[in-house]
Amino acid sequence: MKRIIVAAAMLLMACGLGAQDPTTTWPYLYGDFTAGVLRQVGGAETQGVYNIHLLHGALHFVDGDLVRELRSSDIFSVKIGQDIFVNVNGRMMQVVAKNDNGFVALDNEIDMVKLNSTGGAYGSSSSSVSTQALSSLEGIGASNSSSNINHMELRSNRDNGQVLPLLKKMYMVVDGRVIYATRKDFSECVGSDNAKAFLKANKISWKDPASILEAIDFIAENK
Repeated sequence: MKRIIVAAAMLLMACGLGAQDPTTTWPYLYGDFTAGVLRQVGGAETQGVYNIHLLHGALHFVDGDLVRELRSSDIFSVKIGQDIFVNVNGRMMQVVAKNDNGFVALDNEIDMVKLNSTGGAYGSSSSSVSTQALSSLEGIGASNSSSNINHMELRSNRDNGQVLPLLKKMYMVVDGRVIYATRKDFSECVGSDNAKAFLKANKISWKDPASILEAIDFIAENK
């Protein structure tokens, strides 16, 4: 019997632990850095205090007083509180459902299109606002940045920035393949005829991780 694990009500959580809106001065999934366990590619495990930077889906951690970024090539997964994230093509995505054939990954992205369309404060153009926001986001804790970001200073300013709109996208990960969890992408993966017959017999909800697991099983059986 297949083992099935689903993260209950995951689509209802705003930011999980210490939930608050991410901003240009606090572009993180969680309202604070939280104790967790990092599993490196080689299998070694390291305890630390972590958060997910939303611009590139990068894993950041507190090193003394500073915030730093881990190289994605070194990361296999990380557990932050009770949430598990896996490195999927360089982005840390949350595992929201899994079984023996694969897992459903939730990717939290900054909606740059919506950010561009919000309009600027005090007469600023939306393009100038988004450019400034992007520049600010790039520098926070980035591994290629020469600036050192103080954790407490960053935390004290987290409510001062522009609120970041988010996109939540789900992916099917099967034997290393990453497929966007939509009817169209599923059909392209298994073939239109196979998909048509399967979807006629199985009412898949592409917003429900447990339902998406059925599509994952079909992909695994028809690879």
